[in-house]
Amino acid sequence: MTVRQHRLLTILVAASLLDAAWLEAQVVRLPAVMPPSEQEYPGRVVSHPGPSVDLPQPLSEFVEPENPDRPPDARDGVFQKVIYTSTWLHSGTAGGFGIAEQELKTVLGFPFPSRRSPLVVTPGFAVSYLEEPVGADLPARVYEATVQFRWWKRFTPRFGIDFAVTPGVFSDFDESSDEALRTPGHVAARFEWTPNLDVVLGAAYLDRDDVSVLPIGGLVWTPHDDLKLELVAPRPRIARRLYWRSACTEEVEDWAYVAGEFGGGTWAIRRASGAGDVLTYHDFRVILGLERKALGGLDGRLEIGYVFGRELQFAGGSPDIEPEDTVMVRAGLTY
Repeated sequence: MTVRQHRLLTILVAASLLDAAWLEAQVVRLPAVMPPSEQEYPGRVVSHPGPSVDLPQPLSEFVEPENPDRPPDARDGVFQKVIYTSTWLHSGTAGGFGIAEQELKTVLGFPFPSRRSPLVVTPGFAVSYLEEPVGADLPARVYEATVQFRWWKRFTPRFGIDFAVTPGVFSDFDESSDEALRTPGHVAARFEWTPNLDVVLGAAYLDRDDVSVLPIGGLVWTPHDDLKLELVAPRPRIARRLYWRSACTEEVEDWAYVAGEFGGGTWAIRRASGAGDVLTYHDFRVILGLERKALGGLDGRLEIGYVFGRELQFAGGSPDIEPEDTVMVRAGLTY
């Protein structure tokens, strides 16, 4: 499948995303939707796959009824959710660097080491179709096959730690050197300073050739139920609840947000000459997004962003390439 075909796929997903969510809202009768979980990990790093996904809360089957960490959307059983994301970065002018990415993850929960603090396991697979820029020798696509192991532990009513490790294979599947095996992860502590203000502090190990360790830190402030300020590096976000078309009811919630991201990744590749190399790409993103949450139903999001500070690096000594700034479209569905 070509980059152009994936552009069309992303646009079609984006166009149908909100309509699908409206239909879902009409047929599913749900209890009141709670605000975004207070225990949600706000420092998600985009690193394909990032060392973190949005924090899956401890699961209803494995926790006691009084467990304050029980998420409102928890399911009984091991299966919790499936997440599909489609991302497109425009190549810009002729000979520019474009990316079309498809990613699928499944969130599973196991009562280990206990029902109250279960282990959340998230296998994932992503493929990125690369549009080769002028002066580069890139494979047509790179892959990521990962399994994240994540654990959240509340030590006191006001203090908890989020720990995750994500071993995986990052390569074009033609190059099988040790450089393809990487293990990103993170550890972050969260302290409730006041009922409306949390402090987050930690670090993310990206296991990338450009950035190895990235600090996590900042504040999560919720002045009221309709506004949330996640002023946390490396992914700050300000979200506001929307009231439109009578859609924000006891059944569903709609949110608009602005966010920042540090994107990119590292992959082992094989050059056209047959020599092995390591490709590293990074960028910075400013994003505007819409998100719909429906308990027990289909969640969706649609984002557009401006991408800048882009750079391609090669471990084999080839000159670095700095593609021009571009735009991003991303759509996602979660069930």
